Amino acid sequence: MEKPRLHQRKTVWVLGVLALLAVVAVCFFWPRQPDDSRNIPLGVEQAAIVTYSGPPLIVAPYKWGVGVNVRIAKATEQSGARVYDVRYIVNREGTFDLKDYLVAEDGSALADLPSFQFHGDPKLSKNLDTRIQETEEITIDVGGHYYATLIGLGIFWIVWLLLLIFYKRPRRPHAAAPAPPPPTFAELLRAFLAQLEAGSLDAAAKAKLEMLLLRRWREEVGAPEASMSATLDAIGRHEKTGDALRQLQRWLHHPASGIAPEEIAAVMTRYIPEKTPAPEAARV
Repeated sequence: MEKPRLHQRKTVWVLGVLALLAVVAVCFFWPRQPDDSRNIPLGVEQAAIVTYSGPPLIVAPYKWGVGVNVRIAKATEQSGARVYDVRYIVNREGTFDLKDYLVAEDGSALADLPSFQFHGDPKLSKNLDTRIQETEEITIDVGGHYYATLIGLGIFWIVWLLLLIFYKRPRRPHAAAPAPPPPTFAELLRAFLAQLEAGSLDAAAKAKLEMLLLRRWREEVGAPEASMSATLDAIGRHEKTGDALRQLQRWLHHPASGIAPEEIAAVMTRYIPEKTPAPEAARV
């Protein structure tokens, strides 16, 4: 009976030792979360609260190449001690102590000032956004009616621009009346006929009359693109225009040919349409 009990006790003792070893191994090898509270990223302002009952504190004089920039944002009195809101920015990698950058205002020694060590980390911290939000003010308060003034200036600028564009702007000139249509062939011929009948047809007017009739006869014989000599030959050989051309040339260039002005008037009249009489008013 004693051997089974002894064996059972040894088994329990071995299991207990193994469990203890397992707990120790887990505690030793379990991955630890890095302590990020004192691992400070470079270039980001941090805040620390320092409570000190000794002489008033100020920031040590600045030195070129200093590893930490320190400023005291606020100092308040609380129950016989001063509470300092200290802001600091780490400039380079390394381990620093905040008390090394604080001195007594009267120059006395600071024997009991608490130590506050931190490490400058060149890598960005995982809590960088949280630290920036805690140390920087998000809102910007602009006084002096800035936005109202800006809106007023904008409205004034728009009104001023509209005045520059539209004030005393000359009006657009009215569209010019369309030019009257050129006189028709019949109207020109009727004017020459009136001068012929009045006996006031001079040499210049006769030359214009000749060119006017030649252009009309060229269209009748169907030779608009032919040369002048070919046109005259075609007009002279045509049955409708040949006699009229010969009469016109003898009348213009041979005054002793005996061609009367009435004959030329008859040639011209053929191309002047007769005026249609106006309809009589209906009798009631």
